[in-house]
Amino acid sequence: MTVRRNEPWGIAAMLPDGAPIASSNAELRRLTTCQRTGDAPAAPVGVVGGDLWRVVGAPAGGADRLHSGHARTAAIDLIEVTADGETHWACVGAIARNSWWRGPVVVAMSAESLGPWRLAPAAHPNDGRLHVLSTGLDQPTLSATQRLLARRRLRSGAHVPHPAIAVRRVQSWEHRFDRPLGLWLDGEMVGRCRELALAIRPDAAVIVF
Repeated sequence: MTVRRNEPWGIAAMLPDGAPIASSNAELRRLTTCQRTGDAPAAPVGVVGGDLWRVVGAPAGGADRLHSGHARTAAIDLIEVTADGETHWACVGAIARNSWWRGPVVVAMSAESLGPWRLAPAAHPNDGRLHVLSTGLDQPTLSATQRLLARRRLRSGAHVPHPAIAVRRVQSWEHRFDRPLGLWLDGEMVGRCRELALAIRPDAAVIVF
């Protein structure tokens, strides 16, 4: 069940013995991808690092905390990414671009932050929505000066609202680009694509923090 406004997220519950633990975005994406593709059984994943760990407050204690009474268990949404017909999964966000400084940029988030940037300030890891921000597609593109100012504001999330940045809160989004763009999932480049389809999958994985 997706999170509801003014209600606590998750429940008090420890990580089961033998369950995997992720200390980075890359590890969490690999583990959840294996579960979605059937290469690993569905199981809660402990998080002791990475962006989702920071989103929940970067709780101290490492793996010991996950097996203590302080641990919390919660469902998270995943982003199903179809790039030129190939399916990938992301836990935090997907970015399509060739350059930050010119041309189209698409950011799709299921959580508010990726690395040091609050790309989607209104996003929550279990709100059942895909938060898509774009420039240079069906709206005026940011100029080089505007992109520099927006980049400076990313840490605080003050880059939006902006008339040249389209913001959508949707369950799915797709686009065919004029030319292939680089594709980053949870901060890791996975290739290039021309056709990109994104969909939010609510409650698709479970984390313990």
